[in-house]
Parts: sequence; structure tokens; C-alpha cells
Amino acid sequence: MKKHFANLNRLAAPHKGNPLKASPMLVLQEFFNYASPAEHAKAFDEFCRAALKEKYCWRRGSPGNALHYAGQLERLIEAAYLLYKDRRSYHTKQKQHNTALYVDAIPCLKAFFRQASPAKWKNWLHIFTTAALSHQSAADDMKPVAIYAFITHLQQLLRMAAAIVNKNE
Repeated sequence: MKKHFANLNRLAAPHKGNPLKASPMLVLQEFFNYASPAEHAKAFDEFCRAALKEKYCWRRGSPGNALHYAGQLERLIEAAYLLYKDRRSYHTKQKQHNTALYVDAIPCLKAFFRQASPAKWKNWLHIFTTAALSHQSAADDMKPVAIYAFITHLQQLLRMAAAIVNKNE
């Protein structure tokens, strides 16, 4: 496995240890089959609010729901990374219709992964998940600039992924 695909454990698990067998488009479709873009935006907002409070305030069911949602966000990040790293072969595998919708996503993917590596995104996600399920705030472990980057770039990634899935249907 290539070195830059080493941090794709959520996609590797169901694909016999090889995340390259995962279809990023299928992962995105599954993500939005689970909930609509509006529901994901609301869930992400509530996830961030819970992570930034200095007390336990997760209100979307059991703590397991927060863990599940964090896992879904991790799969989203990994699928986006596969699209970002494999954009040339994606271009050749897909025909004109899908290529056009992917071209619109390139600037968002570039900005997302220039901001941080997949390992860093996953670290930030872990900090937010731990904080959402505890009496501490993510602000205890992250600088304000990193918190802002995490929230704004993930919101953009959610919108971009929703647009790709919407155009692909």
C-alpha cells in the first residue's frame, strides 16, 4: 500500500485492508443515504457545539451516536482524500458527466488537504469527539485557529460532497 494511503483505516476495514478498493463516490452516497445534507449540517453543528462546551451536553441520543457520527465524518474525510489523491485516474475512469462534477470539487479538496494532512484531520476529529463526550472543551487542546479551520473546512467538505452526490444522481 502506498505511504499516503496509510491513514485510511475506516475504509480499509471493510475492504480487506486495502482502502484503494473503496469507491469514494459510493462512500459519499452512503454518507448522504444515512442523512440528508441539511441533517448532516445540523448534526455537525450540534457535534461542534457539544465539543466546545466545558460540560457534557451531547443531545442527539446516546454517546454511541456521537461515536458513530464521528466515524461517519472520518469516512467522509478518507473518501475525500481518495478523490484528492487519485484525481488523475478518477478522470480517466469516469466519463464526461462525472468528470464535470468532480472538476468543481478540486478547489475544495485542494484547500481541505492543504490545510492539514489526513492524520491531522483525524487528530482534530478525535479531539472534538472526546470533548463532545466529556466535561472538557476542544479549546483545551486546540488553538482557536485550528478550531476555526476544522469547523469551516469540514462544513465546506460537507457541502462539496453533497453537491457531488446530488449531481451524480
